[in-house]
Amino acid sequence: AIAGKSMMKFESGYNVETVFDGSKLGIEPYAVEVLSNGELLILDSANSNIYRISSSLSLYSRPKLVAGSAEGYSGHVDGKLREARMNHPKGITVDDRGNIYVADIMNMAIRKISDSG
Repeated sequence: AIAGKSMMKFESGYNVETVFDGSKLGIEPYAVEVLSNGELLILDSANSNIYRISSSLSLYSRPKLVAGSAEGYSGHVDGKLREARMNHPKGITVDDRGNIYVADIMNMAIRKISDSG
């Protein structure tokens, strides 16, 4: 065996900064997607919810529930955004028309969220 120093080096010039602390609001971020307008979509897999938060993050920024249940109810229900239910979704992406696609793992489904519901 050859003993030596690790080949891993840190890239200089980067800083780590918390831009959203879900622990203060009971939100458990699992994935994030940056929208074209700079807003963030936050996927809370544990509570089966999707939130939107403005890009001008400040102490007064509050996420808005886009889809799911404020009470954290899960399920497999299509319909209006506040009535729809997912079950521990794990992936999120947005197309060029603003439609949100979610990998709804426990329901074994791909869900589409649009302004029309």
